[in-house]
Amino acid sequence: MTQSSDIRDEPQLPAAVRRLDSIMTRITDIFAFVGMAALMGAIAVVVIDIVWRRIGDQSFIGAVDLTQFCVMAAASWAIPHAFSTGAHVTVDLFGKNHFRTFFKIIDALIPLAGAALMAFLFYLSWGRAMEQLSYGDVSQNLAIPMILYWVFLLSGLALSGLVCFVKFLKFIVTGETI
Repeated sequence: MTQSSDIRDEPQLPAAVRRLDSIMTRITDIFAFVGMAALMGAIAVVVIDIVWRRIGDQSFIGAVDLTQFCVMAAASWAIPHAFSTGAHVTVDLFGKNHFRTFFKIIDALIPLAGAALMAFLFYLSWGRAMEQLSYGDVSQNLAIPMILYWVFLLSGLALSGLVCFVKFLKFIVTGETI
C-alpha cells in the first residue's frame, strides 16, 4: 500500500517544485520591471537636472538623492531576476561536453552557494540597516530616510536567496538546471 502511494506522490513533488520555480520567476519579473521603471526615473531626473542647469542656470535640488534612490531600487531588484532566468555571465573554460559529471555537480552547488551567499549578505546588511534606522539617518538634500534605501537592498537579497534555493531544489528534485 505504501509503495503505490509513493509512486503516485512522486510526480507531484517535481510538479510542485516547477510551479514554485515558475511563481518565483513571475515575482522576479515584476520586481525587475519595477526596478527598470525606477531606472528610467533616475534617467529622467538626470535629464531634467541637465536641462534645468542649462535653462535656469541652477541645480535641481535633490537630483542626487532621487537618482541614488532609483538606482538602488533598479540594481537590488534586477539581481533576483538574473538568478531566476540564468542571465549571469558564464565562462566555459574546460568544455562542459568533456566533463559532464563534474559540471553537473558544479551546476547543483552553484545555486546552493548563491543562496548561502545571499543569506550571509542579508545578515550583514540587516545589521547595518538596523543601525541606520536607530540613528535616524536621512539623505543629504531631500531627507529621505536611509532605511528606505536599505529596504530595496534587503528585499533584493532576500528574494535572490529564495530564488537560488528554489533553483537548488529544482535541480535536486528534477535534475533540471537554470
